[in-house]
Amino acid sequence: MAAEGGAAPQSSSNPPSADPAWAHCTVVDMGRRKVQCKYCNRVLSGGVWCLKQHLAGIKGEVAPCSRVSSEVRIKFCQYMKEKETSKANITRRRQEIREELSAPPQRSVDEIHLSRRRQTIDLDDDEEEQFRQASQASRRSFAEEDYLRRTGQHLG
Repeated sequence: MAAEGGAAPQSSSNPPSADPAWAHCTVVDMGRRKVQCKYCNRVLSGGVWCLKQHLAGIKGEVAPCSRVSSEVRIKFCQYMKEKETSKANITRRRQEIREELSAPPQRSVDEIHLSRRRQTIDLDDDEEEQFRQASQASRRSFAEEDYLRRTGQHLG
């Protein structure tokens, strides 16, 4: 009945994203993340991630597809390796940022040297803690902006 009103129901012709794996399956049940391989007709639970493993021939969570061409298998093997490398790089950079943020400040927080007047300001404990927190937030923001500027990726 929904089709009569002009709205097309979600089907394999309307994949939920531009992921290249959608061209190699049909959606069986999107709510349960079930897809069907177009080569061997096997229904896979776990969505396109499991389909990619299936097509790449990666053993573990799903059985490898016995009918996929070697060209498609190689394509998805390379895709999976690139995703692993990309994910590892993001994880490594996040860890570097965490380490930078947790490192002690280069100079004492007790004294701030103002560049124009070269005055020293003594801070009480509350002010020192506020300054430390603001300083850490500023370093975090700078590190994240620098990372985004260099990679164009979001830290999510």
